[in-house]
Amino acid sequence: MSQESETLTEARLQRYIRTTLPEYGKAEVVGLKEITSGWETDVYAFDLTAQDVTRPLPLVLRAYQGQDAREKSGLEFDALRRLHNVGYPVPKTLALALEDSPAGRPCIIMERIAGHGMWRKTFQGPEEQQRALFALFLRLFVQLHQLDWHDMVDDTNPLFLSNPYHFVDAALARYRGLSAQPGVTTYVPIVDWLDARRDLVPCRRPAPIHWDFHPENILLCDDGSAVVIDWSQYQISDPRFDLAWTMTLVGGQEGGNVRERILSGYEALTGEVVEQIEVFEVFACAKRLASVTISLSLGAEAVGMRAGSEEMMLKMLPAMARVYARLQEISGLRIPDVERLLNAV
Repeated sequence: MSQESETLTEARLQRYIRTTLPEYGKAEVVGLKEITSGWETDVYAFDLTAQDVTRPLPLVLRAYQGQDAREKSGLEFDALRRLHNVGYPVPKTLALALEDSPAGRPCIIMERIAGHGMWRKTFQGPEEQQRALFALFLRLFVQLHQLDWHDMVDDTNPLFLSNPYHFVDAALARYRGLSAQPGVTTYVPIVDWLDARRDLVPCRRPAPIHWDFHPENILLCDDGSAVVIDWSQYQISDPRFDLAWTMTLVGGQEGGNVRERILSGYEALTGEVVEQIEVFEVFACAKRLASVTISLSLGAEAVGMRAGSEEMMLKMLPAMARVYARLQEISGLRIPDVERLLNAV
């Protein structure tokens, strides 16, 4: 693919929309600009306008990076459609573009939400605001996990119905393969620790999970409503994987008692104690740490992130240190690869 074909332009995007979406056959693309460049995607904003409409239609194009860009874009498109159909607050999608992508790589075109990520406001500013946004964050999280998974799949008899260990077995298999890669072989004792506790964690209630649920992936709108974005890792799985990842990610970044606040707030809303959450925290800690060590040793693209993400990861090492401390607190195990990384910076 040539460099020219990889360049997203208004003309190329307009041709694609007019060809693929007949209802917009006379629309013009205006104001195309890149608005974010993240670990896995680039996001462009633009408007569709036409002579017979009074208000332009604000849209975004989300273009995917990495070796599994096609898989992730298809997964996110399907997740957004299903979640929108059951009333969960997500952007409405217009198109999934693969080989015919106007960006030269897999992309999704969807509505543009007039809102901003709410991480900063959730942990900074007036206390009343922080409490309200933290409560909103938890309500959306619990609402996701309480959706009926039957509405989210086509298969009426999936494998996990007959095997309550289906999800944890799949995770253990992935982690076994991960720990065999150069740069992360010292994770093997962690995988052994998890394997020894496999029988403690059958899945009693599958649910849709996000796999990266944090306040910056929630867009807060001016009217107080909120929309959840970034669904490229969506799955039906054990919701404890999702909860543990959020506790690890947000707790590691913010420190203090944030991990405990997420868990206690989640349990209060569900009315249930989350069993064996520490086992899932070790899964999450290992995943978080391995993504950094693999990226810094083999390159970010090895874990499906955009090239150049290594520099961003280096800035997150203080948070990684907190994640590593939590992993050690639970398991008592050490990861020499992580210790070398933390000690070298």
